[in-house]
Amino acid sequence: MKKLIYLIILLLPLVSTGQKDTVYIFGVNGKLNPSGKQDMMKKVDFKGSGIVKIKTYKNTEQGWLLVFTEKLKPQNDSVYGVQIKSDEFTGKLTRTFKPLADGRFEFTDRLNTAIKRTGITKQKAPLILDGGMREQYNSGAEKSVSVYRNNELVSNKTWLPDGTPLIDNIFYSVDSEPRFEPGIGFLNQQIRKAIKDAKFDLLTVEGRMVVGLVITKDGRIGGVQIVKGISQTLNGILVNAFGKLEGAWVPAKLNGEPVSYFLMFPINFIYNKYDFDYLEMKKGMMYWMIN
Repeated sequence: MKKLIYLIILLLPLVSTGQKDTVYIFGVNGKLNPSGKQDMMKKVDFKGSGIVKIKTYKNTEQGWLLVFTEKLKPQNDSVYGVQIKSDEFTGKLTRTFKPLADGRFEFTDRLNTAIKRTGITKQKAPLILDGGMREQYNSGAEKSVSVYRNNELVSNKTWLPDGTPLIDNIFYSVDSEPRFEPGIGFLNQQIRKAIKDAKFDLLTVEGRMVVGLVITKDGRIGGVQIVKGISQTLNGILVNAFGKLEGAWVPAKLNGEPVSYFLMFPINFIYNKYDFDYLEMKKGMMYWMIN
């Protein structure tokens, strides 16, 4: 009897540590295990009771920056509750997996009962996209239709929330990001002027918002979208201001070729006293300072 008890005690650690914590490194455009530039990192932490926590980091000039967290809690072998925290979405989803004959999985993300995303992945955690993927807005309208191969984006079609189509094949990770030729100072002047002309009181807002720009492969702004907003009025002002921005862009490049790119501008609105002063770039982010 004692031998049996000892055997069970020895086996328990092996069962609880069947899956080891893992770090995945991704290169430009989602390339797995790159020999060159490292762009993203996912740290996968396997907890007890089948819970998995995934932290996604972006490689920046200041080091690895945490941009996305997921916590997966299994409801059964094929259904997981997923807690997500990011600029674009914070909340809970339900993710279901359906095994395919070739070993991959078809997955579906639902917000309550509404489908947010469907696609094909090589594994459950983290997702390694390999095949078609569709995304939808909360309204149910089509957001994007994409094709991935071994986690690398091959092609996509994208629409704004009102159904307006954007240009095809917009990439989110590239070898070199687009650059505004007139310089950040000129960009600052135009955005500042747009807010002043609209007579918007910046003292009524504080916090962080993210503006997304589609910079086309020929150096134009092909679309503007608020990824994270803090005021409907300010959202509209900035969409119009960035949409009318004067000046050309040097397009992004991927594998030596110009490509269209989704560029995100995080903007922090901070006030200390009472008079609007200036906009500055700091650590890759724009800060509206009130002094």
